[in-house]
Amino acid sequence: MLIDEIALRTIVREELKSVLKEVGLHDDDAGNDVRDLRSLITDWRGIKKTIFQTVARWGTLIVLGIMTLGAWSKLNGGGGD
Repeated sequence: MLIDEIALRTIVREELKSVLKEVGLHDDDAGNDVRDLRSLITDWRGIKKTIFQTVARWGTLIVLGIMTLGAWSKLNGGGGD
């Protein structure tokens, strides 16, 4: 069974409309919705980056604090030697 190009385009167009309706992107506000989704994704990526940087900073501070306490205890004769 062969389908001509016009019939195929019509079928594809109708299926696309159906899919867009299922995901809620079939009305006049669809462009705004897509922009909002992109903004949310961009914001989420920024939040993930900030969280990672904060965890890395805290980890660094903890390690440096432990090293400082160890050096301080050695200098004050608290090393147990």
